[in-house]
Parts: sequence; structure tokens; C-alpha cells
Amino acid sequence: MSIIYLVGLGPGDPQAMTLRALKTLKKANKVYLRTARHPGLELLRRHRIAYTAFDSLYEGSRTFEETYQRIARHVINAARNNGPVAYAVPGSPLFAEKAVEIILRKAPAAGIRCCVIPSVSFVEAIASEINLSRDKEYAIVDALQLDKLLDYPEKNLLIMQAYNKLVASQVKLELGLLYPDDHPVTVIRGAGLSSGKKSVTVPLYKMDRVQFIDHLTTFYLPPVGKHGITELLRIMRRLRSEEGCPWDREQNHDTLKPYLLEEAYEVLGAINSGSAKELCEELGDLLLQVVFHSQIALESGNFAFHDIVEGITEKLIRRHPHVFGSAAAATSGDVIKSWQQIKKDEKKERKSLFTLENYLPALLRAQKLQRQASSVGFDWPDDKGAWDKLDEELKELIDAYNQRDQAKIVEELGDLLFAAVNISRFLKVDAEQALAQSTEKFYMRLRYVEQKADSEGEGIAGYSLSKLDEWWEEAKRQQKSGKNL
Repeated sequence: MSIIYLVGLGPGDPQAMTLRALKTLKKANKVYLRTARHPGLELLRRHRIAYTAFDSLYEGSRTFEETYQRIARHVINAARNNGPVAYAVPGSPLFAEKAVEIILRKAPAAGIRCCVIPSVSFVEAIASEINLSRDKEYAIVDALQLDKLLDYPEKNLLIMQAYNKLVASQVKLELGLLYPDDHPVTVIRGAGLSSGKKSVTVPLYKMDRVQFIDHLTTFYLPPVGKHGITELLRIMRRLRSEEGCPWDREQNHDTLKPYLLEEAYEVLGAINSGSAKELCEELGDLLLQVVFHSQIALESGNFAFHDIVEGITEKLIRRHPHVFGSAAAATSGDVIKSWQQIKKDEKKERKSLFTLENYLPALLRAQKLQRQASSVGFDWPDDKGAWDKLDEELKELIDAYNQRDQAKIVEELGDLLFAAVNISRFLKVDAEQALAQSTEKFYMRLRYVEQKADSEGEGIAGYSLSKLDEWWEEAKRQQKSGKNL
């Protein structure tokens, strides 16, 4: 069986390369390097070890993922044709080396065995330079994988492969979405080398202006947040433990239902208020309800928080094949149709695409059912049909009222409200929120009238309807002019 040796060259200093690594490189028929830009290669030249570096592949590929795939393919083919080969990388092979991951995954299928020759990683060298204790949580991120830079706000962050100012600038812009401009960034060049080391700490907004950025540079950022989801889960476990809180221990899924509903509505209130601070706080309270329920489920052996995350993550990927797969969706309408079909395929035991979710308030239930019907084409071709239906239902309600048929009045009033919800959908207005705003508007005007009556000394019941209407119109004018009531 052919073999690939995956060799670590150490963090930089030739003396950091292990004797085992050197011996392995000597006996391999072919030696390949991810990059020739590494101080440790002086030792290879001293021992007359020939090698081929893949630096040119970085320039000839459209993406870094393509580069790593090409490197892995080249090494696997070489092992198949030339017997034992070595693929050597800076640091240690299992630390942030994407091509190594691909080789380890694909080589066995090609009948090739892999043998990892570890070495001192760049993490050890960086930790010694900045006195980063091993008991601290840290994350290692490739600067070329920008989408991962914001994943670890509660951890010490090490960013590698920011090999020039352009990459450093891209990293800075991405980090700036989460980290403040003055967040400290330590720039370390040549960690682990006996000479040529440089280090400086600058605010985030200056990190790409450091002059000595090159392929031996690493960025270190301390945590931007003190707490992560892991600690929140840990706190909830403590609250539910025998040493925790008596009230928290007494709760179950049923007793928590009112709080879940209350917190959801408080999130809506925060959105309506326009206060980002308030919204942040209320979303935290809502998240607590999710964590609370997941802990109760964990204690019952049903599921855990990570099962919730796993499930929703897989669902999002599965229901967005136009993003994560090969499907196409040009419009939001295409997305909704695809979403509904995928849902039906997922739940084959369900006999219908449509659900009547009786736990929802009637207005929300009507909106959701109408959206489901529309997603499969059962809808008016345009809003004219919806307006005509609204007129029709109003006339039928008036007829029922004139006939003094109470049962018919209830039925026709329901039909009128349902038709009004349909209009809101065509107008792209959330009926629940629209009604909430109108209710609040009515309340504010009513309070204005009440205060006017109280200030006159009679109270609201002591004035004629015409006087109350006068104050009502006054409240309307003030509201329309933007004045607070």
C-alpha cells in the first residue's frame, strides 16, 4: 500500500523541527511543501533534501478552497505513482491545514495510507511570545476563511495566514462588524525564531498598517465578550441543580409556557420601540426560555441544546438548496414554493401541505394559512379579487345584521376579518402588527381625552359626546403633527 507522510516543519526555527520529521523527509521518494516560504527549509537544503513547493498553485487558483483541493489531488496522485511521499507544512499538520484535512479524508478511498508526523505548532510559539496560558480558551482561524472570524467572540483568537496587508485589511473589515475599533490586536511576526522576531499591539483599526506583515505573521485578539453560549448553558444547569434555585427547579415545560409567550411579545414590543438596546435585552430573555426548556428536556433524557442547534442548522441547509446546493430560485416566490415542497417531503406522514395550528392567535393563524395556500398557487391573480371579496363580505355582514340573525352575524363578521387579513397580505402588511398599532393609537387618543376631561374637573363621564369628540379630533391633529400625546 502506498503511503503519504504528513509532516510538520515546526513554527519556523530550523532547530524546532523534530528528528523524526527530518528522518521521514529523507526517506520519502518525493517531498512536497505547501509553501517554500518557511525558515525551517534551511535544514532541508543542508541535508540535500529535494522538494517541490505549491506556492504557484495559490496564484493559479480562483479560490483558496480550489488551491487546497488541487494540492491534495496532486499529493494523492504522486503517492499512487511514486510510492511513499511526504507532504510538509509549517507548524504541525493537524493545526489549521485544510489540504491535510482533504488528504486524510480522500487518501483511504484511493488505497493510500496516511501517517501524521506531528511537530511543535505555531500555537506553542505564539503562546510563549504573548504569555497565553494553556488553560485559556482560544480559537485558531485562517485569515483566508473570513466567514469564521466572528465565530468566537468569547475566546482568545489567533488568526494565521494573513500574509500581506491586503489580507490583513480584509480581516480588519470583517472583525470590525463585531469588535470595536479600539480593540487591542497583537501582531506577532516570526514567533519561535531565534532572530527576526517582531511584536506590537495596536488598536483594531490600525492592524493592517503594521509594516512587518508577511507570511510569518499572526494576529492575536483577546475576547470581546466575557460569556458565550457554553457558560449560559452551564449557568442553567447550576440553577436547576440541587445547589441551585428552588423556583427554577420547580419549573417544567407547562409552567414555562406563559413566560415564553410573554417574552416573545416583549421582543415585538422592543422592535416597535426602535430601541436596539431594548431589543438586545429582550432577545436575551427569549433565548433564556429556549435554554430553560432544553435543560428540562436534557434532564428527562429527551434532547439537549445541541440537538436543537443541530436540527435547525440541518433544516436551514436542507430547505435552502438554492444556497447550499445546486437548485435555482430567482425570486422569493420560488423560494416559498420550494420551501413548502421540501416540508411536505420531510413529513411524508402528513397528508396535507396545510396545517391549522390552533395554538396560534386567530389573526396569526389566518395569515399563516393564507400564505400556505398562496404558495401552491391557490390565490387571487392580483389584489383586485381580494378587494372584491372584502366588499362582498361587508355586504353579507350588513344583510345578516339587517336580518337580526346573530349566528349569521358572527359567521359573516369572521369572513370579513378573514378577507381583511387577505388584503393585508397583498399589501405586504402584517395584520397582527397593523392591528396592534391601531389599538395603541386608539389607546393614546383615549388617554388624551381622559386627561383633558380630568383637567377640566368633571371626569370623562361628565361630558357630552360632542365635547369628547372635540378632544378626540384634537388628539388626532397632534398625533399627525408628530407631537406626543
